[in-house]
Amino acid sequence: MQDFHHKMVPAIGMCTEYNAEGHRAIYDHISSILENEPASVDAQTPPALVFYAMRNVLRPDFILGQIPFLLDCLAMVDKLREYAVKASSVALSWQEYYAKELISDPDMTLLTEKELKKVQDYVANDERDRLHYILVTKNLCLLHVYYLVTAPESFMLAEHLNDYFPGCFPGHDIPSKLLFHHGLSESEKQIMEETYQECKEWLLDVTQWEEEREEEQEQLLETLTAEQADAAFQQAFRERFPPPFSQEELVSDLDDYLDIVERMIRRLEDYFPSAKVLDRFKWAT
Repeated sequence: MQDFHHKMVPAIGMCTEYNAEGHRAIYDHISSILENEPASVDAQTPPALVFYAMRNVLRPDFILGQIPFLLDCLAMVDKLREYAVKASSVALSWQEYYAKELISDPDMTLLTEKELKKVQDYVANDERDRLHYILVTKNLCLLHVYYLVTAPESFMLAEHLNDYFPGCFPGHDIPSKLLFHHGLSESEKQIMEETYQECKEWLLDVTQWEEEREEEQEQLLETLTAEQADAAFQQAFRERFPPPFSQEELVSDLDDYLDIVERMIRRLEDYFPSAKVLDRFKWAT
């Protein structure tokens, strides 16, 4: 663990040079916990590492092959948001209680009007922010399926489809390995079901298109190298099937969500520096 922290510190910005070893150490650390101890991932992974790991997948270039990892990190961030919202609700209850005690203890310190408004907003915006998370999650699933169809790791498409849409293969009810399925409401499950139907119809169209151009592909292989034929296929695919949405807009939506949660955590820690409300509530749940 000491060696891990030695690699981590420069990687997250405490030195001026890019540190590939530190980046890999952070990724391996989170991935190992997700794979071996998913139930304890919240307790063992500092929020700063999760935010950093996600942004490192998104920039400088979005690494589409890392979307499953990104989805698990995103689920962890939403869990942090849930903790923060519950802690905010508790803080509001104590604010109301102690506001009545000011008469007997005039030295008591309460949240300022500005701080109180922020904490109230965190609770009031809970449903909106949760929907933001769900919509980003389902769009990441769709983008990864789109990427996998022509990716070198396309042989893993069926496995990832099952992870995104458990039970999509009749007779093969294999539980998903991804964290975002835990705690979905009925309406959220409906969103994922509709996303699956959309994805299924699209994949059927792709399969039909591939069958229709199979003869053309064979002819290309007679005159082109395998690499050239594959490049021609990729271009034809992109022309026939453009991405389901703007990749840049999805990254922007995800950035917005991360900023919302990160600011929420930082402000709560500023408002309650000694009580450590977020940490104490987290361990109690």
